[in-house]
Amino acid sequence: MMKAFMGMALVACAGSMAMADVYTDSANDIADGINNAGGTMDILSAEVTSDATSITFKITVNGDTAATDWVKYMVAINSKPGGDTTGNGWGRPIIQSTGMDIWLGSWIDSGNGIENRQWDGAAWNLTSASYQANPNVSVIKSGNMVTINATLAGLGLAFGDVIRFDIVSSGGGGTDGAIDSLANPTFQVFDWGQPSDVGNLVFTIPSPSAAVLAGLAGLGLAGRRRR
Repeated sequence: MMKAFMGMALVACAGSMAMADVYTDSANDIADGINNAGGTMDILSAEVTSDATSITFKITVNGDTAATDWVKYMVAINSKPGGDTTGNGWGRPIIQSTGMDIWLGSWIDSGNGIENRQWDGAAWNLTSASYQANPNVSVIKSGNMVTINATLAGLGLAFGDVIRFDIVSSGGGGTDGAIDSLANPTFQVFDWGQPSDVGNLVFTIPSPSAAVLAGLAGLGLAGRRRR
């Protein structure tokens, strides 16, 4: 009976199971002279999860996003060969030298918003945005956390794809660079407009079967604890 229940539970939740990886960054790695926005420019960690339909970046920062909300959070993604090696979707002094092809640029003031811009081999195009009808991207803030979500279809990603990414904070000016980088445990820049190359953290989009196996392992551990 217990085996049958476990099987039914896995079938019921297979579509919503998410596989998570956690990436950490040093605290207080913001250069002197740069306004740390009450700590909200200082990225501490990010939990990246993916389920059957979407990918989520749950970013923890070193301050209260409700108290200071002018910081911008961007996810730079290299998902396939042929990306832009000299720029990004917002034209800021930020590159990913391995070739960026997806740019998720978000803001948490003015009601929150996010744009999904993608590289077509020659130019950056606005693929979707939170201010459009039926967006496939979203951003929310709560306390010291900013959560960015995007559908896999909207990013052109599929099960088994490997992305190389970084998450950076920046200011409200269009020429502001990457002030803090999740992938860099030391100072990313020493001035607002200084250009920089972001990192290449690795995440694999898991298949639903991988999530089911993870769920089996979790239920097995729970069963052993109950004995």
